[in-house]
Amino acid sequence: MNRRLFLPLFILATTALASVHAQTVAGYWLGITTPSVPSQKIYNYAMTLTQSNFTLSGTAQSANPNLPFSGVVYVTGTLVDPIVTFSESDKNGSTTVKDVCFWRAKLTYNPADESMLGTYENILNGTTCTETGSGRMDLYRIVLKSGTTYCKGQPVNLLVTGQNIRWYSSAAKTTLLATGNRYNPNITKTTTFYITQTLYQYESPAIPITVNISDPVIKATSNNTGCDKANGSISVTASGSTGWQYNLNNGPFQREPLFAGLRPGSYTVVAKDTADCQASQTVTITPDTGPTISALKSTSPHCETANGEVSVVAAGKEPLTYSIDYGQSYQSSPTFTKLAGGAYTLRARDANGCETNRAVNLQSADPVRILGTAITPTSCNQPNGQVSLSVAGGKTPITYSLDNQPFQSNIIFTGLKAGTYTLTAKDAEDCTASQSVSIAASTGPSWPDIETTPENCGQANATLLLNESAGSSLLYSLNGNPYKPVTSYSGLKAGAYTLSAKDANNCIISRTIAIQHDCASLIHLPTAFSPNRDTYNDELKVYFAFASITITQFTVYDRWGTVIYNRANFVLASGDSIWDGQQNGQPVPSGTYTYRLECQFPNGTQTTYRESVALLN
Repeated sequence: MNRRLFLPLFILATTALASVHAQTVAGYWLGITTPSVPSQKIYNYAMTLTQSNFTLSGTAQSANPNLPFSGVVYVTGTLVDPIVTFSESDKNGSTTVKDVCFWRAKLTYNPADESMLGTYENILNGTTCTETGSGRMDLYRIVLKSGTTYCKGQPVNLLVTGQNIRWYSSAAKTTLLATGNRYNPNITKTTTFYITQTLYQYESPAIPITVNISDPVIKATSNNTGCDKANGSISVTASGSTGWQYNLNNGPFQREPLFAGLRPGSYTVVAKDTADCQASQTVTITPDTGPTISALKSTSPHCETANGEVSVVAAGKEPLTYSIDYGQSYQSSPTFTKLAGGAYTLRARDANGCETNRAVNLQSADPVRILGTAITPTSCNQPNGQVSLSVAGGKTPITYSLDNQPFQSNIIFTGLKAGTYTLTAKDAEDCTASQSVSIAASTGPSWPDIETTPENCGQANATLLLNESAGSSLLYSLNGNPYKPVTSYSGLKAGAYTLSAKDANNCIISRTIAIQHDCASLIHLPTAFSPNRDTYNDELKVYFAFASITITQFTVYDRWGTVIYNRANFVLASGDSIWDGQQNGQPVPSGTYTYRLECQFPNGTQTTYRESVALLN
């Protein structure tokens, strides 16, 4: 009775514990199981684990060395350093499967050689597994123990764990590069090796391990000094690796890629990465000349606002910055805007802090003005308010805008909701004047809560209910019918309806109401039947409240996903049989079967059911 369970599905079960740090044993493990009874066979055992904190889950397979791995069992367990415990089951977590004994194991994890060694035993349950059995289990995992990054040109010494290691150039394992746990490849660029281990005549799948070759490259850029100042700098850009640090002229390393406060001269910059791989460059800093202002381009203010502008045309050590307040503040743009008329002194400063000045005078014009507005409030709580305005001054033509909408030549704005708006007038020189106006609100009907029920598959039984508040005097019309003080409509078909409401002031509002249809809930599919030819409940029948339905596809699957029954494009009346529990004229075994039913209802709607049915003796 010591037989193993093989299932043709590969599913990982997962569980979770509190977030506590633990060593990880996740990954692919390969080993052998040696029964305590010498006459029993030794098997290969492969296990793929996932880990969440201390909780383990995954799948396992076993096989005779002369045969490939086949089915899958499911494992769950825990890691309490260094002890790993796990139990096998079927995909539903059950160990009660006819003629099958599942295992539980207790192993000791050794991170030095990435092994899990220990024992296993049968899980007895008094029914399907009653025979004791046990043995030894030895599992090993491939893990790279040496560094993963090496400097270009330096020796590469790799060390991995595992048993009977082989190194390949590809996952296809076509070219064998080396054997054994140590390998010293001669590589000049980042390379991925594919590593296997072999136990008891079985070679594991290839595990990819990538070795990074660091070939750092730097580019050092100097910013020269000026005005006899020690204000030169060197900035460094490094590529080809990570974790950069820098030094200048054999000084201490720093993480900041900038060296400032330097005088003219020759400097050596060195960059190193996290693997201590280095690159260097020599940089020379020379003195620069000071900045010059060749021109000032100015535009005097207009529209009686501070909108004048001055642009500085200057040359010098980049980046240049500019000031218009005698150096109290600087900006990167050479253009100063929003200036009133008057005298200004412009200043340019280069990257070395050298400065130069130049003066300019801006001249100061009848602006456009809003003299008044005329406002018409809304009515019936509708967007029918209106506003117009009168203006003076400015250069014609004058155009008008409401709330930053496109400008127009008409001084009247109509179709407005209640609220506050900003009126703007603009002349030919883009001078503007603005004024805020308010459109008064008005009363009108508003919608109560609306509830609908769907139509039951062509039966014209949908409803529409208006939940009015106490004291409401609204009249309602559905699809253009006369207005009436009704708050419910019944006997409706599925579709779109236009509902209108009118108050005592003849103010009307309308909206579209969508009535849905519901066919799927009217079909009943039993969950079990017993095709034992006792004339009672011998077939799987379908029940519904309408004349018939069209079945476009009906497919039954066993627990392995194999199709055992299929039928398409036929019509059923309520109570008709859809399956008699047979396959090719023969009864199928008792058990639970899943099926997929695709059908079309009398109103043309389609739906798909994915259910299961129990076939009983």
